[in-house]
Amino acid sequence: MIEALLSSLILAVGAVVICGLSRRCTVNNVRGWEYEQAYRLLDECLDAVANEQDQSVSAINSIEGGFGERYPNFRYQINAKPTTKGKPAAADLYEVTGIVSWDVGGQEYQVQATTLVYDF
Repeated sequence: MIEALLSSLILAVGAVVICGLSRRCTVNNVRGWEYEQAYRLLDECLDAVANEQDQSVSAINSIEGGFGERYPNFRYQINAKPTTKGKPAAADLYEVTGIVSWDVGGQEYQVQATTLVYDF
């Protein structure tokens, strides 16, 4: 009788641990998807700035926006400033920084990348 009681107790503790680990794996999986999506959206934003034909990079100071109905929880911010590398500063070379952020449960997450864009 004691052996059955102890084995049931060990089995119950094991089940609780497995349920907790399963929940944590699910949370990490969703968080990984969010970061992956944020980096893809950030890549799209920086690519759009680099390939913009109608507007010069020098006209971009700071742009903020969202991704509409497609990704309602995500928003972006793009900042461009002339580089100060070299003497004199490269007039047509801009440092472009992109930030994509999103909220989950009242906590804000964000990813950021910086690239150089030549404005010709």
